[in-house]
Amino acid sequence: LKPGDFLKKEDDLAEEYNFSKLTVRKALSMLETEGHIQKVKGKKSIILEKKNLENISLTSIQTTQELNKIQNLHLEKELISLYIVQGVKELMDKFQVSENADFYKVVRTTSLNGEVLNYSTSFFDRRIVPFLNEEIAKNSISYAKENNLEKDLKLKIAYSRREIKFRKITSEEQKYFKLKDINMVVVIETHAYLSNGTLFQYETIIHHPEKFTFTAIAKR
Repeated sequence: LKPGDFLKKEDDLAEEYNFSKLTVRKALSMLETEGHIQKVKGKKSIILEKKNLENISLTSIQTTQELNKIQNLHLEKELISLYIVQGVKELMDKFQVSENADFYKVVRTTSLNGEVLNYSTSFFDRRIVPFLNEEIAKNSISYAKENNLEKDLKLKIAYSRREIKFRKITSEEQKYFKLKDINMVVVIETHAYLSNGTLFQYETIIHHPEKFTFTAIAKR
């Protein structure tokens, strides 16, 4: 199916794939949430166009490895720095911990064809993530779990909360983005929680404003 094409009716899909109409309806809702289709009242669902770095859903969690696999982009990550920080009031407030707690600070960039697409800064509570090496930090916690790099890392990520903010680009970020006529960037702040509701990661990430677009579908 191509962008602009219509899917068959729910009844027809249920009959063709031998599923209940309820199951088909749930599947279509998932596709709509991820920005693949748009339901049109009184009509069939229409296929939306999804380019490589456009219309990425803010409601999904996709790692660089997943984007590489799904869209065959050959994105490359570079670890800028990895060290431990302590006594930062902003972090203590976010994680609701005492001043004795410390955090891994991980700064990374993601590039495509030698051009930096995003710049991220992540903080991990070391009580929950006691070990990070350069390979894990360069990729992700998910990468570490999938490749058994840290068998003691028994994390079950339940959900994340995202906030979108605007601010001026910093001199450090500008070194990598090299923007000419743009000094404002969109910052996506992510708070990642475990299944017991404990915050274990706080991340800020900015994306190249000329390369990415994001979508969020709201329903009422």
